[in-house]
Amino acid sequence: MTLANWLTSVRLLLSPVFVLVFLQEGLWARIMALAIVVVSELTDAFDGHLARSRGEVTDFGKLLDPLADSVSRISVFVAFLVQGLIPWWMLVVFIYRDSLISTMRTVCAYRGEVVAARSSGKIKAIIQATAIIAILVGRSASALFPALLPEPLLNQIAWWLVLVAAVYTFYSLYEYLSANWDIVSSAGRGKPRRETA
Repeated sequence: MTLANWLTSVRLLLSPVFVLVFLQEGLWARIMALAIVVVSELTDAFDGHLARSRGEVTDFGKLLDPLADSVSRISVFVAFLVQGLIPWWMLVVFIYRDSLISTMRTVCAYRGEVVAARSSGKIKAIIQATAIIAILVGRSASALFPALLPEPLLNQIAWWLVLVAAVYTFYSLYEYLSANWDIVSSAGRGKPRRETA
């Protein structure tokens, strides 16, 4: 376990803590939920950079990082769904996208193929993180100034923010599949695994 992998693991451990805190009532619970997400996103920003700068990029880290990203953000969207901020189908988009991309990477890696990273994946992460943080900031502001930002208005804003994230997430899935379709289709035809030295 390198330092970068420890940071990634923190992101995983914070996910259920966020859900428990988010579902509590009161201003401090909302502030704590925001703080947990900010810490989680900071670990996402620094773990990869730290691993590369220290020469500690590991196969375990390559698997753990996208898993932590998926679990942490989907946990947030599950909490949003429970609170009625988003409809179920938006959550389905996030889950299906991450599950399909993860499965595609696993199958292709087993066959000695590499799924090329796409810029849409990074943009997707930024849009999701921005929407999440904006909503959590809004919830804290609503608790402090309910007359300026009433809950019904906040809920409408949250719906539209997550809709934008869901639409781009779906586009990211399409781009990954279309850009790597040759690899995916060859794996489906049972192409022999490429031997490596």
